[in-house]
Amino acid sequence: MKLSFKCLPVGNLPYENNELATKLTIKLFDNIPFLADLPNADDEDNLLNRTLEGVPGFKLKHKRVIVEDSNRHKLKLTQMDAIFNNPDIDKLEEFKFHTFFLDRYLQIIERIKPRETVVNLLGPLTIAQLIENKEASQILADKFYRKLFIQTVAIRALWIIHRIKEVSPDTLPIIILEEPLLGRFGDLKRENEELTRDVIVNMYAKITQKIKEFHGAVGIQCFEKCDWKIPIDAGVDLISFDAYTNPNNINIIAEHVNNFLMGGGRINWAIVPVMTEARVKELTIDKLYDRFIKTVEALVLAGVSEYYAYNRASVSIQGNTDKLPLIFAEKAIILAKQLSRKIPTIKAHPTPDSNQ
Repeated sequence: MKLSFKCLPVGNLPYENNELATKLTIKLFDNIPFLADLPNADDEDNLLNRTLEGVPGFKLKHKRVIVEDSNRHKLKLTQMDAIFNNPDIDKLEEFKFHTFFLDRYLQIIERIKPRETVVNLLGPLTIAQLIENKEASQILADKFYRKLFIQTVAIRALWIIHRIKEVSPDTLPIIILEEPLLGRFGDLKRENEELTRDVIVNMYAKITQKIKEFHGAVGIQCFEKCDWKIPIDAGVDLISFDAYTNPNNINIIAEHVNNFLMGGGRINWAIVPVMTEARVKELTIDKLYDRFIKTVEALVLAGVSEYYAYNRASVSIQGNTDKLPLIFAEKAIILAKQLSRKIPTIKAHPTPDSNQ
């Protein structure tokens, strides 16, 4: 199923209860509801807990990760390996997670039965950099740990995909791996030559393949400058980047991006700033539209087909809104939705004989 959404819901929401989060979801994201974190309702509601809490082998402490290295842990890893290779539904239940909005989110999915839905998890490269031990910066070079990260993220994703499909079989779950530390890969590589680009591509490819086998789609989101060839080469369906602060991040790989879009990939332009109240206060839809067009046109000038640049585009805010006053948080989200409705549709096809 080809991704079709125009406005990608991202970030923590500013609400203190499920009711307000539900109203916003139904009003703005009825075609693509998402499992939002609500840290103002529960300060333990975050992606780190969602991805790792209760998973054998990990202990969470003050938003850091401690990895157990024991015979018991290695036995659990063997069990995870069996589940990863044969994702039995009953066994997946051992890796369920709960977030503040989860029950309400599944109720929304069951009632609306949207074409697409989004669930964010923390990505394996970022998890590795949160490890609290003496080898923290090089832990990804260890095949044992890398396998652990791959299987943890994949199994967590498979469980939520199953839950979504239970209530709405035709809905496409899009699992977005949040990788805020993807931009540090160059530093990790310099610290350990064994941590090659191919190693990271392979890691993402294994997770992506497993999620697609379970009838899901995969995106990578990073709002720092990074090498976007890595997730593209891993076969992801979506890349989501900060198009407000780093608008030229993908222009330098225009040919790569063009091939990605031609193959059905999608780009999310996180172009609505939310870093400060003052920045949001001055936003208007006209200013945002002008900035979006100029940013996309720069990619077109770099060599990407105009047809694909616009027709495979979505927009979003550029981060979390839970620290903003409610009026400004909602303004930014509403503006992103309004901007998505103004994305030009290019009808002239670059290759008339193509069926893309």
